[in-house]
Amino acid sequence: MRWPIRNQIMLPLVAAAIVSLTAVGVINAVLAERRTCAQVEQQLRQVVGVLTTSSFPLTNMVLRQMRDLSSADYVLLDEAGDTTASTLAVHSELPAAPMVARIQDVELGSSAEINGRWYFHTAVKLPIGAEGSRSGMLHVLFPQDEYRRAWQQAFVPSFIVGAITSLVLAAVAWAIANRMSRSISRLRGEVLRIARGDFRAAELPTVDDEIRELSAAVNRTAEMLAEYEQQVRHSEQMRTLTILGASIAHQLRNAVTGCRMALDLHAAECNAADNGECLDVAKRQLRLMESQLQRFLRIGKRPAEITKREIELGALIQELLPLVRPATQHAGVKLESRLDDALITVVGDEEALSQVVLNLLLNAIEAAKQHALESGVPGNATIELHTKSERTVLVVSDSGAGLAENVAAAVFDPFVTSKTEGAGLGLAVAKEIVVAHGGAISWNREHGRTRFCVELPLMRSEFARVQSTYR
Repeated sequence: MRWPIRNQIMLPLVAAAIVSLTAVGVINAVLAERRTCAQVEQQLRQVVGVLTTSSFPLTNMVLRQMRDLSSADYVLLDEAGDTTASTLAVHSELPAAPMVARIQDVELGSSAEINGRWYFHTAVKLPIGAEGSRSGMLHVLFPQDEYRRAWQQAFVPSFIVGAITSLVLAAVAWAIANRMSRSISRLRGEVLRIARGDFRAAELPTVDDEIRELSAAVNRTAEMLAEYEQQVRHSEQMRTLTILGASIAHQLRNAVTGCRMALDLHAAECNAADNGECLDVAKRQLRLMESQLQRFLRIGKRPAEITKREIELGALIQELLPLVRPATQHAGVKLESRLDDALITVVGDEEALSQVVLNLLLNAIEAAKQHALESGVPGNATIELHTKSERTVLVVSDSGAGLAENVAAAVFDPFVTSKTEGAGLGLAVAKEIVVAHGGAISWNREHGRTRFCVELPLMRSEFARVQSTYR
């Protein structure tokens, strides 16, 4: 059975308030009864004391005056038992009552019904005066309804205050429980929203309390789940790439190897000098395709599994530029190289770094070509290499229109592309390679050009040599 937290908070507090009110009411009732009894008896003792010590005769008028002061009725009997004075208009024979001889012993006494009205009844033996006028018995009759009225006046106000306090406490408990219930219901909705895959941060409550801290913890959980989701997606994409590569690599590699062997045979049979450079470029492209297929199979592997050696980066780029010349000529794009004259050495995988450079160059050529077709202005691309602190910086820029908004934020993620026939793998593979070499890759838009920047760590000895060169 569902037990709402509002009831868990409110009902125990209300029950505690009711129990407390009952206990306090009983205690107040007992104390009020005792105080009322003590006050009435004290008042009666004072009146009896006046009646027994005064020198004036005890007549009906005197007794009525005393009744007005004490609310009690008085009946004076002589030694023979006859009534000599009374505040009662008519009364039957008085019942027996406890008799006291001393004023300090006067009490309310036992209950007695006289003329249809109930009284507390006690009798006081009057002392004998000098002339014997005081002898007899004074019966004191205090109405029980007056006693209850006096008791209620002492008890009811405190009971009303206690009841009002309990009601206020119940209202406060309900308000607090209702607020907590609403806050918890809102948190439940936020958690369900996160469970559905919506990881947006929820608005925090204005009151700085445990509910606010819990809401902040829920927001932090949503952030972590969003990060985990990105990691899982990335892992799944890498796994998909590996599966695809494993399924197609051997067919493509066999075809490329056969094509390269055919070109080798053709080059051996045909010694024409005019076609030597073209055949050499074609063979280098096929070898590069073989290495790229091998690289494709190693996507997602740990950096330690990549073979590294010392590479002079400027010389590597110079060797790669002829491979993209046919693409620049076909696209009508001018390619400029601005390479630092100093030797810049890095430690890495030559084939992998070649793939990064070629990928960035071909992307830049294609972007410049597309913009040239749309604007009519000739396109150009630039590759720059220089050092910065302990790192080498490779920048490939183009005059293209830049990345589309829908891919700009995730351009290095697998399968993210704005090209109609693109697979969205080139930059993802490039990032894997750069990160595996301890570097970083980024892009920005500056002065109307799109710039991709690759930073790689220099060899320690090479960094020292470059520093001395520029002193």
